[in-house]
Amino acid sequence: MSDNNDNDFERAPLSTATVIEAHHQSILRFLRRRGATPEDALDMAQDAYIRFLKYEGATTIESPSAMLFRIAGNIAADHGRAAALRRRVRSFDADAYDAEIASEHPSAERELAAEQIVTAVRSAIAALSPQCRNVFLLSRLDGLTYSEIAARCRISVKTVEKHVSHALRVCAEQGAAS
Repeated sequence: MSDNNDNDFERAPLSTATVIEAHHQSILRFLRRRGATPEDALDMAQDAYIRFLKYEGATTIESPSAMLFRIAGNIAADHGRAAALRRRVRSFDADAYDAEIASEHPSAERELAAEQIVTAVRSAIAALSPQCRNVFLLSRLDGLTYSEIAARCRISVKTVEKHVSHALRVCAEQGAAS
């Protein structure tokens, strides 16, 4: 009698291409139901496929399709959080702009505080690693999309997201500290 149990069951090596092909349209619908535009859904699906490719040949994944959908859902959640942050930042900027219109001229205290914040943020940006600084400036000054930055810098979109997130966090901490 064999000592095999369910954990010893050997699965065929995972073919990520087969799973991706079988579920591409479903993944796009899944992402669209979570609020993504058709273009964003395609970008997020591509990101999911890139992450999923690292499991090529794996024999321990019980449900490759469930894993692919989980990866896509995580990416959609990441994009949702980033969009919410962008909306909050825009809202804050609009509120500050409205306040300035009401007074026409900022007070000397506001000007001094703004100068201190700008100086602190410039120092924070200068202290970033060269790649992080470059990615952040391409995003914020040049207005490039994460996909464009990734292609230009030959890094993944996820790495672009991490660099921008890190730079924003450092700038916010420095701006708040001044």
